[in-house]
Amino acid sequence: MRNATRAELAFLHRVFRQRRGWYWGAWGLLALTWIAGIALLALSGWFITATALAGAGLLATLDLYVPSGGIRTAAISRTLARYFERLVSHEAVLRSLADLRGRSFRGLAALPMERIRAYRSGDLQTRLTGDIDTLDAMPLRVVGPMIAAALSLVVTLVIAVWLAPWPAAVVLAASGVATLAVSAVLALAGQRRSHALVQARAGERVGLFDFIGGLAELLAYDRAREHEARLRRENDQYARRQRTQEAFGVGSEQIVQAVVGASALLMLVLALGWYRDGMLDAPVAVLLPLMTLGLGEVLGSLPGAWWRAGESLEAAGRVQHLEVAATHTPTTAESVDPTPPDEAPALHAHGLTIGFRRERPLLGPLDLEPARGYPLVISGASGHGKSTLLDTLAGELPPLAGTVALGNDDLARIPTDARYRHISYLPQGLQLPDTTLRSILSPAHRSLSDAALWEALEQVDLAEAVRGTDEGLDYRIGEGGASLSGGQRRRLALAAVVLQDRPVVLLDEPFSGLDTPTQQRVVERLLPWLQDRQCILVTHAPGQLPARWPRLELAKPLGRS
Repeated sequence: MRNATRAELAFLHRVFRQRRGWYWGAWGLLALTWIAGIALLALSGWFITATALAGAGLLATLDLYVPSGGIRTAAISRTLARYFERLVSHEAVLRSLADLRGRSFRGLAALPMERIRAYRSGDLQTRLTGDIDTLDAMPLRVVGPMIAAALSLVVTLVIAVWLAPWPAAVVLAASGVATLAVSAVLALAGQRRSHALVQARAGERVGLFDFIGGLAELLAYDRAREHEARLRRENDQYARRQRTQEAFGVGSEQIVQAVVGASALLMLVLALGWYRDGMLDAPVAVLLPLMTLGLGEVLGSLPGAWWRAGESLEAAGRVQHLEVAATHTPTTAESVDPTPPDEAPALHAHGLTIGFRRERPLLGPLDLEPARGYPLVISGASGHGKSTLLDTLAGELPPLAGTVALGNDDLARIPTDARYRHISYLPQGLQLPDTTLRSILSPAHRSLSDAALWEALEQVDLAEAVRGTDEGLDYRIGEGGASLSGGQRRRLALAAVVLQDRPVVLLDEPFSGLDTPTQQRVVERLLPWLQDRQCILVTHAPGQLPARWPRLELAKPLGRS
């Protein structure tokens, strides 16, 4: 548990350290806000008391300008410091979390498919949104208030030592220590609930995503009410935990306020005694308990800050796994330009056995090394392992036995970025974003001419349909490519593969949804492009492809494809 906490703290330190100057500035402004608030309360009490005594003739002289100027300065400083503290702290936190969200997404994209499959979609959404948002409590509500509270307490101690006998400073120090002790006890109790709260939130969101994603099937099979009731129970459970945690936080703050109130009362008793003995004048005797009471805003924030730390640590443990894949050290292979197809290392597999469980392999052993210009056509009934074979050859799934290599390098040892500089993989399931054709064909990190994009569309027999739209290359395809037919979506993805221009091409059902004449045109137009490339192509209709292309029919019906 201690090692896990250290790892999560180290992760949070990495997340927020890049803008530590901003955070220290924000924490200093928070301390100034609280100090100004204490000064405003204490000076107001001092000034009101002194004015009353002067009016009663009990005070011979009274300088109105210095204390009134101090009150105005404290009031203005408190307002400005609070405004700029919020501005600076939230700017820094939002930028830090935006950077983390980008790194996490890149890390997730770099994970092999087997790792991504281990996450449910709702869980991924929760980690990238709710869990990352929870991390803001650490700089805003935990570290910042603790540092600002320490600075504020030191300032009040200095003032107490300057104005009053030493027991005044002891009372202030004791109230600070008592608050820290109470905060620590309450934080430990609150943090025990943090794990359950974060997990309950994740469970609720996963259930919601599952319900919405499968709503059509649930309605068709008359199971919607059952899942809706379960989702409602999960929501109620999360709401109860959240209410309990919030009530716990409010209650803990009330306990601290009681400690501060008792300290202020004790300070009042001591100050009146010192006034009676002539050790203090009346305005200072009023200033001291009011200054102690002003610590309520400062110290009252600590218990809530500490129990929120548990939520941030729990969320950090869930988020850091997504960022790990993006933090690997770049290798020489990642920094070089793509190798020309005719000079690229060849993809080959020897003794390859594939599947998900060693005790029940799907297929193998196989030896594969397709020749350039002669795509290897793999066919077989559903469930024979075709898609799993392509996943393994792409490096998304580890082989159960044997090796897959690019040249002399084991594919499993090649970083993701370097691997996909050599391999283009068109999987069976497409997840297209709601964007333009241009963005699909030419992502932001590449710069391709319109002529190149149109040429690729011609190769897949899609250019005429695109020219028929008013927007052309700027035509939006809708969420999941909803504005395109199934065959058009496959051809668009195939055009993107063509533009990647990589020496190894893995295609899973690239022509599904196409009628025979269209498929024949696409194949004919792709022949020059395939001439210099290794290609492995999975299909259920091998008879519609050129007879000179070699065939491999999978005949072992195990597991899933």
